Amino acid sequence: MADQQKAIKYANVPRFALVKSRYTDKSANDLTTAVVDYLNLSGFFATRLASTGTFRADLQKYVPSRQRSGLPDVMAVVDGRSVFIEVKVGKDRLSEEQREAINDLENAGASVFVAGDFQGFYDWFQKEFQTAPFA
Repeated sequence: MADQQKAIKYANVPRFALVKSRYTDKSANDLTTAVVDYLNLSGFFATRLASTGTFRADLQKYVPSRQRSGLPDVMAVVDGRSVFIEVKVGKDRLSEEQREAINDLENAGASVFVAGDFQGFYDWFQKEFQTAPFA
């Protein structure tokens, strides 16, 4: 899908000259990129949520974000439904704040998934959104 989008975007460049897209799920960063790109290339909205602070040069320090801590890594809207994906690769585990945020999101009606690899995310997504009654 990513290579097809590149071919459309760069129509004047021969296909053989375009750099092929490569995705992996070996690290949390790589898996997050793969999930966000998959959702966006599938025609949905997805973005990475970053809760890190902002460096203030005038103060010479990081100022904490006002975003609630524990929110999942990816926020998406799929067919009008709120979707959140928390990425956990390898030995990484959910913190108590993340568990609370996930519980609050689910209680508010959002779909939440904890992804350990792309195949697990893909299988969940297909089951949750690409089969009846949502297909």
